[in-house]
Amino acid sequence: MASEETFIIKKLWDELSGINMHKINRACQQNLQIGLIGSSEMIEEMIKWLISFPYASLNLPIDGNYNVYNKKEVMKRLILVPTSAGGEINGKLIKASNFCIVEPCLADAVKEHHLEVYIFDSNDAGLASQILANHERIRFTLSHNFPVFRPEHAKIEIQETATQNAAWVFISALPSFLPAPHRMIVAPLEIFADFIVLTVNEIKLMFEIIGLMGEKIQLKHVLEIILLFSLAKASKEIATLILRSIPYQSALVVKAALAYAFTWAIGETMVFFIVTRQRVSLDFVIRRMRHHFKQGLVRATCMGKKKITN
Repeated sequence: MASEETFIIKKLWDELSGINMHKINRACQQNLQIGLIGSSEMIEEMIKWLISFPYASLNLPIDGNYNVYNKKEVMKRLILVPTSAGGEINGKLIKASNFCIVEPCLADAVKEHHLEVYIFDSNDAGLASQILANHERIRFTLSHNFPVFRPEHAKIEIQETATQNAAWVFISALPSFLPAPHRMIVAPLEIFADFIVLTVNEIKLMFEIIGLMGEKIQLKHVLEIILLFSLAKASKEIATLILRSIPYQSALVVKAALAYAFTWAIGETMVFFIVTRQRVSLDFVIRRMRHHFKQGLVRATCMGKKKITN
């Protein structure tokens, strides 16, 4: 038993060591230039939009105003091209940008110089999502420097990790569907997946959230991650108690749903802490798990059906 625990701890450390926080920091500092084209007044509106933080879309109890951007870093990554309707456009400056956000009346003229053009509308709730979807390579740099992208980007990273973790529950359960002799050989896979793969995914997610929320990942964050992760793990243990009274086939779906909901809860907990600097209670984490469990159950059921049909 002791040797098995030693093996698991060693593998966990090996996997955690592979999470390169410096790699995430570099992903947040890639070269990026956004061209803003329009009247001086419209460019000011564009800048206000880029530095706005629509935290209401996170569906978290965040209130008040938070200084969540670095003005110097923001301006370094903008190419301002004041242009009036019908006026001459500086094509050289426009071509130097990764993409352009333009005043509607100038869109056609700007498209002659750059293919990546987004028409500005501060009321367009889907504009940030559209830009993130089309620029995956620089997604972390966008969110790290411009708060308007952070809520949607956080949701993207949490959703991807939650789906991966739910899928791992089914992958790790494969030994249970094998004949007894083979099951004894490969059964440790389930332990490995539950104890290592899911843990590594969740900690990697927390590092990613720190970066996309505008902070440089440093050693000081490790303590907060340990505290938050311990709190979240405690809530997961409470939730998994219900699995003991459920038949295995049904419990597998519930377990995958819990993995999905738990990942969302831990991601949202980190977002909440980075924005507000308030530590949360166990009740907060459990409430967030409960909020996402229903959707997790839907996804886990679909995964289970695919596993059975395949």
